[in-house]
Amino acid sequence: MNDESLNIEDLLSNDSFITWVLQDDDALLWEEFVRANPDKKELLEKASKIVLDLHRAEREAVPSIDEQKLWARIESTAESREEPFVPATPGKKLFKTFLIAACVLLIAAFGVFQTMRTDRKRVTYKELLTHAKVENQLVEKQNQGNEAMEVRLEDGTVITLGKNSKLSYPTHFQKQKREVFLSGEAFFNVTKDPFRPFLVYANETVTKVLGTSFEIRAFENSKDVTVHVRTGRVSVYKQSRIQTGDPETTGLVLLPNQKGTFNRDSEMLVKNLVEEPLPITPIAETKKIRFDEVPATEVFAEMEKVYGVQILCDHELLSKCIISTSIRNESLYDNLDVICRTIGGTYKEIDAQIVIDAKGCF
Repeated sequence: MNDESLNIEDLLSNDSFITWVLQDDDALLWEEFVRANPDKKELLEKASKIVLDLHRAEREAVPSIDEQKLWARIESTAESREEPFVPATPGKKLFKTFLIAACVLLIAAFGVFQTMRTDRKRVTYKELLTHAKVENQLVEKQNQGNEAMEVRLEDGTVITLGKNSKLSYPTHFQKQKREVFLSGEAFFNVTKDPFRPFLVYANETVTKVLGTSFEIRAFENSKDVTVHVRTGRVSVYKQSRIQTGDPETTGLVLLPNQKGTFNRDSEMLVKNLVEEPLPITPIAETKKIRFDEVPATEVFAEMEKVYGVQILCDHELLSKCIISTSIRNESLYDNLDVICRTIGGTYKEIDAQIVIDAKGCF
């Protein structure tokens, strides 16, 4: 047991602790623990109260459950772990009934605890605004219609606000930075200003740019926050607490056709390609980039420029693969499918990059 990180969850799942509270077993062990860790005494008292409350609740009203089915499942799990099954004796019936009730109540209590703990980690739109209004008077736009709403800011930035989304921003930006607050989804076309970074606060994330276009999806009840980059470069950070300063934490740098996804439960921030990577500068519908009898590596190098996505391959191996093809105004994956069929290879995405797997041409 790690004494430093010990919490109520650990104690409520510790058989020795529960039997000590209810039956005074292992008393010497836990009394010695309290003497060695006096700072944990209050924690043990709280956990003991929960166990006793569960015990008392069980005596007053045992939940209506199918005892035979529940114990059959418990015994089945025990057998799958190759642990011997000890038949219950009449003298153990009361304690077994308590365990059933306690398990049910503990599961419910743990679910509530997890929900409360998750909620404490989450930053709401309302909390962000409450903090922001200390320094700035904000204007709020809400899109309650079915069509997208366009919002223009004083610096020339244009924001397309999605359905059921809210955006708050100051009438006049500060001299050092431009800050806005989002709940929902919006597409940002930010005016370049190298001296004033543009910051978007959405749930637990901060997206920071100097001037670019990107999309953010961050509804208050959603599990994820996603940032899709259309042009330019975007930095995405996790804010560990409610704050409107630039968070001092490690984030992601996203380029065109990349997206960052922040999971609000695990607090993990990961980078991938968007679902349909498109040319950074659209190729005219009537035109295409044509290649006649060139190495496949030359085609891949041009695709990197068109889509802004790094394509990794064995250049020495694929330089012998001479192909004729074209790049059209389509998804990166559509063009890759054609080329890989031609050279007898495959591809996969790793860390927002494309890796080509092929045996080469002879």
